[in-house]
Amino acid sequence: MSEEIESLKKENENQKRIIRGYEKVLKLNERELSNADEIIRMYESILSYASEELKNAQETVKASDIVANISRDELMGALVKIKELEENSKKIRQEALNLDLNS
Repeated sequence: MSEEIESLKKENENQKRIIRGYEKVLKLNERELSNADEIIRMYESILSYASEELKNAQETVKASDIVANISRDELMGALVKIKELEENSKKIRQEALNLDLNS
C-alpha cells in the first residue's frame, strides 16, 4: 500500500510539473500575444500616418497643378493682351502717318 501511495505521490508531482510547464507556456503565449497586439497597433499607426502623408502629397500635387494652370492661363491671357496692344499701337501709328498736319 505504501508503494501505491509513493506511486501516487510521484504521479501527483509529475502532474504538478506538467501543469507548471503548461502555466509557463500559457504565460509565454500571453506575452507573445501582447507583443503581437503592440506590433499590430504600431503597424496600424504607421499605415494611418502613411495614408495621411499620401493624402497630403496628393493635395499638394493638385494645388501645384491648379497654380500651374492658373499661371499658364494668366500667361496666355497676357500674351493675347500684348498682341492686342501691339495691334492698337500699329493702328495708332498708321493713323498718325495718315494725319494731314497742314489742314
